[in-house]
Amino acid sequence: MIWLVGLVLILQASFHWLLKPMILFSTPLVELRGFGILFLLLGGWILSGRGNIYRK
Repeated sequence: MIWLVGLVLILQASFHWLLKPMILFSTPLVELRGFGILFLLLGGWILSGRGNIYRK
């Protein structure tokens, strides 16, 4: 039974070691940290239009 606990600990440690780069990369995406900057860029793009395009 003690070997089962040891095996689970080894598997958890190895999965954490293998997946740590993916965890570090995906955390800002999941937490939407860059959403404010994206929203400001989108708003600036929308507000920087040409104005009246029917002017002659």
